[in-house]
Amino acid sequence: MKAQIENTDSVIPAPALPTTAKVLVNGKAISFDAYTIDGNNYFKLRDLAKVIKDTEKQFDVSWEAENKTINLISGKAYTEIGGEMIPGDGQEKTSVPNTSIILKDGIQVYLGAYTIDGNNYFKLRDIAQAFNIGVTWDQESKTIIIDTSKDYVAE
Repeated sequence: MKAQIENTDSVIPAPALPTTAKVLVNGKAISFDAYTIDGNNYFKLRDLAKVIKDTEKQFDVSWEAENKTINLISGKAYTEIGGEMIPGDGQEKTSVPNTSIILKDGIQVYLGAYTIDGNNYFKLRDIAQAFNIGVTWDQESKTIIIDTSKDYVAE
């Protein structure tokens, strides 16, 4: 596993459109407050952590306000803080590039992220790569498939 994951996508302000695709997580349909930004799916970080809790790919999320750092901890069950999995309003939003430091298991990683209405949204494939989570797209059914029993495979 790489010590550092880098995302070379530029993270600039862009319209955030509600994601219309269906989402299956380990075979179960889940409704997310997710957005499409520049053709990529962005999911609320804490929502993803919550839905894969108690799987082999689980991770925890914490925030250090004093140094503006998001900590991602592999293998640790997610600690809920409230507000997870709240449905969105289905409206287009304004996204603001997230400038927080992101640490995964104590190592700084570079993941494209946006802040929308005070929440951090990360590119689904970046989080999938960081935690080795299988993600596929079924074009016929317009479904995003997240499978924690599978490894991440680049598009």
